[in-house]
Amino acid sequence: MGARCGPGHRIGPMPRQDGDIHARILDAAAACLTEGGFTSNRMLSAIARRAGVSRPTLYKYGGTLDEIKEALIERELTAYLAEAVPIIDAARWDAGYVADLLAFLIGRARAHPLLSAAVRDVPEMVLPWFTVRADITVARVTALAAPVVQEKIDRGELPPVDVPALIDVLTRIVLSLVFVNSAGVDADDPEDLRRYLRTVTGFVALLPGRDGGAAPAASAR
Repeated sequence: MGARCGPGHRIGPMPRQDGDIHARILDAAAACLTEGGFTSNRMLSAIARRAGVSRPTLYKYGGTLDEIKEALIERELTAYLAEAVPIIDAARWDAGYVADLLAFLIGRARAHPLLSAAVRDVPEMVLPWFTVRADITVARVTALAAPVVQEKIDRGELPPVDVPALIDVLTRIVLSLVFVNSAGVDADDPEDLRRYLRTVTGFVALLPGRDGGAAPAASAR
Protein backbone atom coordinates (compact mmCIF):
# COMPACT_ATOMS: atom_id res chain seq x y z
CA MET A 1 0.00 0.00 0.00
CA GLY A 2 1.38 3.44 -0.90
CA ALA A 3 2.23 6.11 1.62
CA ARG A 4 -0.58 8.42 2.59
CA CYS A 5 -0.58 12.20 2.72
CA GLY A 6 0.05 12.54 6.43
CA PRO A 7 2.95 13.92 8.45
CA GLY A 8 6.24 12.16 7.89
CA HIS A 9 5.26 10.43 4.64
CA ARG A 10 7.55 11.25 1.74
CA ILE A 11 8.08 9.79 -1.68
CA GLY A 12 11.85 9.92 -1.22
CA PRO A 13 14.83 12.26 -1.13
CA MET A 14 14.57 15.49 -3.08
CA PRO A 15 16.19 15.09 -6.52
CA ARG A 16 18.84 17.51 -7.70
CA GLN A 17 17.47 18.46 -11.09
CA ASP A 18 14.79 21.14 -11.28
CA GLY A 19 12.68 19.06 -13.66
CA ASP A 20 12.82 16.13 -11.28
CA ILE A 21 11.67 18.31 -8.39
CA HIS A 22 8.73 19.56 -10.43
CA ALA A 23 7.82 16.01 -11.47
CA ARG A 24 8.04 14.84 -7.86
CA ILE A 25 5.73 17.65 -6.78
CA LEU A 26 3.21 16.63 -9.44
CA ASP A 27 3.47 12.97 -8.40
CA ALA A 28 2.80 13.98 -4.80
CA ALA A 29 -0.11 16.18 -5.84
CA ALA A 30 -1.67 13.35 -7.85
CA ALA A 31 -1.40 10.98 -4.88
CA CYS A 32 -2.81 13.47 -2.38
CA LEU A 33 -5.65 14.60 -4.62
CA THR A 34 -6.61 11.02 -5.43
CA GLU A 35 -6.78 10.23 -1.72
CA GLY A 36 -9.40 12.92 -1.21
CA GLY A 37 -7.51 16.17 -1.15
CA PHE A 38 -9.49 18.17 -3.70
CA THR A 39 -11.49 19.76 -0.89
CA SER A 40 -8.66 19.97 1.66
CA ASN A 41 -7.59 23.41 2.86
CA ARG A 42 -4.13 22.10 3.79
CA MET A 43 -3.27 20.55 0.46
CA LEU A 44 -0.04 22.48 -0.13
CA SER A 45 1.39 21.26 3.17
CA ALA A 46 0.37 17.69 2.34
CA ILE A 47 1.96 17.89 -1.11
CA ALA A 48 5.18 19.32 0.32
CA ARG A 49 5.41 16.53 2.90
CA ARG A 50 4.66 13.87 0.32
CA ALA A 51 7.23 15.24 -2.13
CA GLY A 52 9.86 15.70 0.57
CA VAL A 53 10.33 19.41 -0.07
CA SER A 54 9.94 22.58 1.96
CA ARG A 55 7.09 25.00 1.35
CA PRO A 56 9.46 27.59 -0.24
CA THR A 57 10.76 24.88 -2.58
CA LEU A 58 7.20 23.86 -3.39
CA TYR A 59 6.30 27.44 -4.35
CA LYS A 60 9.52 27.84 -6.35
CA TYR A 61 9.12 24.72 -8.48
CA GLY A 62 5.38 24.08 -8.32
CA GLY A 63 3.73 27.44 -7.78
CA THR A 64 0.32 27.92 -6.23
CA LEU A 65 -2.14 25.10 -5.73
CA ASP A 66 -4.07 26.17 -8.83
CA GLU A 67 -0.85 26.18 -10.86
CA ILE A 68 0.05 22.72 -9.58
CA LYS A 69 -3.42 21.43 -10.49
CA GLU A 70 -3.20 22.95 -13.97
CA ALA A 71 0.26 21.46 -14.58
CA LEU A 72 -0.98 18.10 -13.32
CA ILE A 73 -4.01 18.16 -15.61
CA GLU A 74 -1.78 19.04 -18.56
CA ARG A 75 0.64 16.22 -17.74
CA GLU A 76 -2.07 13.61 -17.28
CA LEU A 77 -3.93 14.63 -20.44
CA THR A 78 -0.71 14.55 -22.48
CA ALA A 79 0.15 11.09 -21.15
CA TYR A 80 -3.40 9.87 -21.81
CA LEU A 81 -3.35 11.07 -25.40
CA ALA A 82 0.18 9.78 -25.98
CA GLU A 83 -1.09 6.27 -25.21
CA ALA A 84 -3.52 6.61 -28.09
CA VAL A 85 -0.95 7.74 -30.68
CA PRO A 86 0.27 4.21 -31.58
CA ILE A 87 -3.35 3.13 -32.01
CA ILE A 88 -4.09 6.14 -34.20
CA ASP A 89 -0.93 5.45 -36.19
CA ALA A 90 -2.22 1.93 -36.91
CA ALA A 91 -5.55 3.33 -38.10
CA ARG A 92 -7.75 1.59 -40.65
CA TRP A 93 -10.75 3.25 -42.23
CA ASP A 94 -13.47 0.95 -40.93
CA ALA A 95 -16.09 0.95 -38.19
CA GLY A 96 -14.40 -1.83 -36.22
CA TYR A 97 -11.14 0.06 -35.89
CA VAL A 98 -12.85 3.33 -34.95
CA ALA A 99 -14.95 1.52 -32.34
CA ASP A 100 -11.87 -0.10 -30.81
CA LEU A 101 -10.07 3.26 -30.64
CA LEU A 102 -13.03 4.97 -28.99
CA ALA A 103 -13.52 2.09 -26.56
CA PHE A 104 -9.86 2.32 -25.54
CA LEU A 105 -10.08 6.07 -24.91
CA ILE A 106 -13.36 5.83 -23.00
CA GLY A 107 -12.16 2.92 -20.89
CA ARG A 108 -8.90 4.61 -19.96
CA ALA A 109 -10.67 7.83 -18.99
CA ARG A 110 -13.32 6.07 -16.89
CA ALA A 111 -10.63 4.13 -15.04
CA HIS A 112 -8.27 7.07 -14.44
CA PRO A 113 -7.87 7.40 -10.64
CA LEU A 114 -7.27 11.15 -10.60
CA LEU A 115 -10.22 11.89 -12.86
CA SER A 116 -12.46 9.61 -10.79
CA ALA A 117 -11.36 11.37 -7.60
CA ALA A 118 -12.00 14.80 -9.11
CA VAL A 119 -15.50 13.80 -10.20
CA ARG A 120 -16.11 12.42 -6.72
CA ASP A 121 -14.87 15.50 -4.85
CA VAL A 122 -15.26 18.51 -7.15
CA PRO A 123 -17.59 17.64 -10.04
CA GLU A 124 -18.35 21.33 -10.54
CA MET A 125 -14.69 21.88 -11.47
CA VAL A 126 -14.31 18.86 -13.76
CA LEU A 127 -17.56 18.49 -15.67
CA PRO A 128 -17.32 21.80 -17.57
CA TRP A 129 -14.21 20.44 -19.35
CA PHE A 130 -16.45 17.72 -20.78
CA THR A 131 -19.45 19.95 -21.54
CA VAL A 132 -19.49 23.75 -21.83
CA ARG A 133 -15.67 23.96 -22.06
CA ALA A 134 -15.28 20.88 -24.22
CA ASP A 135 -13.89 23.04 -27.03
CA ILE A 136 -10.67 23.46 -25.01
CA THR A 137 -10.39 19.71 -24.49
CA VAL A 138 -11.08 19.08 -28.19
CA ALA A 139 -8.40 21.62 -29.14
CA ARG A 140 -5.82 19.81 -27.00
CA VAL A 141 -6.73 16.46 -28.54
CA THR A 142 -6.60 17.93 -32.04
CA ALA A 143 -3.15 19.44 -31.47
CA LEU A 144 -1.74 15.99 -30.68
CA ALA A 145 -3.75 13.74 -32.98
CA ALA A 146 -4.13 15.85 -36.13
CA PRO A 147 -0.50 15.52 -37.33
CA VAL A 148 -0.67 11.73 -36.98
CA VAL A 149 -3.95 11.49 -38.90
CA GLN A 150 -2.78 13.94 -41.58
CA GLU A 151 0.40 11.93 -42.14
CA LYS A 152 -1.67 8.81 -42.76
CA ILE A 153 -3.80 10.74 -45.25
CA ASP A 154 -0.67 11.97 -47.02
CA ARG A 155 0.56 8.37 -47.30
CA GLY A 156 -2.77 7.31 -48.81
CA GLU A 157 -3.68 5.13 -45.83
CA LEU A 158 -6.81 7.16 -45.01
CA PRO A 159 -9.19 9.06 -47.32
CA PRO A 160 -8.83 12.86 -47.53
CA VAL A 161 -11.24 13.69 -44.73
CA ASP A 162 -11.59 16.97 -42.84
CA VAL A 163 -9.16 16.14 -40.02
CA PRO A 164 -10.27 18.73 -37.43
CA ALA A 165 -13.93 17.82 -37.98
CA LEU A 166 -13.20 14.10 -37.69
CA ILE A 167 -11.26 14.52 -34.44
CA ASP A 168 -13.91 16.88 -33.08
CA VAL A 169 -16.71 14.36 -33.64
CA LEU A 170 -14.79 11.38 -32.27
CA THR A 171 -13.59 13.33 -29.23
CA ARG A 172 -17.12 14.42 -28.39
CA ILE A 173 -18.30 10.80 -28.57
CA VAL A 174 -15.60 9.91 -26.04
CA LEU A 175 -16.49 12.83 -23.76
CA SER A 176 -20.17 11.92 -23.84
CA LEU A 177 -19.51 8.39 -22.57
CA VAL A 178 -16.81 9.03 -19.97
CA PHE A 179 -19.28 9.74 -17.17
CA VAL A 180 -22.70 8.73 -18.46
CA ASN A 181 -23.95 5.33 -19.57
CA SER A 182 -26.20 5.33 -22.60
CA ALA A 183 -29.45 3.40 -22.35
CA GLY A 184 -28.11 0.86 -24.82
CA VAL A 185 -24.66 0.18 -23.37
CA ASP A 186 -22.77 -0.60 -20.18
CA ALA A 187 -19.69 1.57 -20.65
CA ASP A 188 -17.86 -0.34 -17.91
CA ASP A 189 -18.12 -3.57 -19.92
CA PRO A 190 -15.42 -3.41 -22.65
CA GLU A 191 -17.16 -5.87 -24.97
CA ASP A 192 -20.55 -4.21 -24.61
CA LEU A 193 -18.95 -0.82 -25.18
CA ARG A 194 -17.21 -2.03 -28.36
CA ARG A 195 -20.46 -3.57 -29.61
CA TYR A 196 -22.30 -0.29 -29.07
CA LEU A 197 -19.58 1.78 -30.73
CA ARG A 198 -19.33 -0.56 -33.73
CA THR A 199 -23.07 -0.16 -34.21
CA VAL A 200 -22.92 3.63 -33.93
CA THR A 201 -19.92 4.09 -36.22
CA GLY A 202 -21.31 1.51 -38.65
CA PHE A 203 -24.27 3.79 -39.32
CA VAL A 204 -21.94 6.19 -41.14
CA ALA A 205 -21.21 3.63 -43.86
CA LEU A 206 -24.94 3.27 -44.49
CA LEU A 207 -25.59 6.97 -45.02
CA PRO A 208 -26.41 7.88 -48.64
CA GLY A 209 -24.01 10.04 -50.59
CA ARG A 210 -25.08 13.24 -52.33
CA ASP A 211 -25.90 11.30 -55.48
CA GLY A 212 -28.28 9.06 -53.54
CA GLY A 213 -25.90 6.11 -53.40
CA ALA A 214 -23.98 4.79 -50.45
CA ALA A 215 -21.27 7.00 -49.07
CA PRO A 216 -17.85 6.04 -50.44
CA ALA A 217 -15.68 4.03 -48.07
CA ALA A 218 -11.93 3.63 -48.21
CA SER A 219 -10.60 0.11 -48.25
CA ALA A 220 -8.89 -1.12 -45.10
CA ARG A 221 -5.14 -1.44 -45.34
